[in-house]
Amino acid sequence: MAQAAVRDVVIWAKHIHGPEVRQRVAALRGGQTLDLIVDGVRGTWRKMEDGRDGRPTSGIRPIGRMQEFWRELYASRRGDVVPIALAEDEDRKFLPLSPPLALTEEERLAALERLLHSARTSTFSSGGRTWSREDAYDRADD
Repeated sequence: MAQAAVRDVVIWAKHIHGPEVRQRVAALRGGQTLDLIVDGVRGTWRKMEDGRDGRPTSGIRPIGRMQEFWRELYASRRGDVVPIALAEDEDRKFLPLSPPLALTEEERLAALERLLHSARTSTFSSGGRTWSREDAYDRADD
C-alpha cells in the first residue's frame, strides 16, 4: 500500500511513497480531480494549476469534505505517514464474479432481430380495446 507524508496543507507528489499513486497524481493536468482514500477516508482531490511562469505544480489539494479532514489530520499528525490508495482500486473489489458474456457479431444481430420482431408483432391495448401495431397505423382512405 502506498503512503503519503503529512507535511503541508496539500499533498505533493514527492511526498507520496508508492509508484502507482504518485504516477497517477503526476499524470493529472491542472484542475483535474481524483478520488483517493487517505487514512481510510475517501475523498476528492484536485490537481493544482500550473505556476504563473508555466511550470507544472505537482501538488493535489483536498476539496469538499476531504478539505476539513485533511486540515484536521495536518494539525494533529503533521510529519506522520498515512496510507493512501486510489479509490478505483477499492472499487475493483466489487467487480462481478463472472465477466459479461462476449457475444459474436452474429449473436448480437440475431438478438437485435428478435427484439425488433417482438416489437413488430406486439399487441397494444387501451380502454379494454386491443390492437396490433399494423392495425394502429392502418389508415382508411377518407
